[in-house]
Amino acid sequence: MEHLTNLNLEKESTKFLFLLVLADLAFMMVHGLYKMHLVSNAMFSIRMDFGYAEIYQYVKEYWIVALLFLAAIKTRRIIYFAWSLLFLYLLLDDSLQIHEKLGAYLVNYFGFQPLFNLRAEDFGELTVSAFFGFLLFTFIGASYLFSDLVAKRISKHLFILVMSVAFFGIIVDMLHTAIPWGKTFIGLIEDGGEMLVMSIIAWYVFDMKTEPNKNDR
Repeated sequence: MEHLTNLNLEKESTKFLFLLVLADLAFMMVHGLYKMHLVSNAMFSIRMDFGYAEIYQYVKEYWIVALLFLAAIKTRRIIYFAWSLLFLYLLLDDSLQIHEKLGAYLVNYFGFQPLFNLRAEDFGELTVSAFFGFLLFTFIGASYLFSDLVAKRISKHLFILVMSVAFFGIIVDMLHTAIPWGKTFIGLIEDGGEMLVMSIIAWYVFDMKTEPNKNDR
């Protein structure tokens, strides 16, 4: 993406990205201190629900939702509204543990069984994520068909970034469960990776240009 390959250190948006990533790295460093028992407060763990790092992640997701919603109003393009709904779901899912709670219900209802060193709950959670992902990406895909070149390019970039979040949040998370060793390291990769990618998304949405340039006309 041209945003990442053409970083201008003088731009305010680049400074914003720097601050976002710096905060992510600080949370990861403090998490390491917590795991080494040099910090006793569990709120500093990046794996703690409603811990400091989690709340910071919620704030980033909230900003992304707001910026995409504003872009939808400004451009009158439904594609940005569709993307804002996806990130709204991610925010609600992270803060309210939607896929965990619904996944547990599905496990009891369908009787999922553990497999490949994965818990039955993992399959329930994966089913919930797949269901909502299908609905939201169907809406995004339909909106994409009626979008201009700029919105299509932005959507391609956002899709890559969301898939990166999914890689850390789903694939690495499953490895974290299935592999019996390196739990601390894999957990750090999972949560730290999600945090860094979400920071990039927040910066990208903050800096994105929704108006066509000369090459798009």
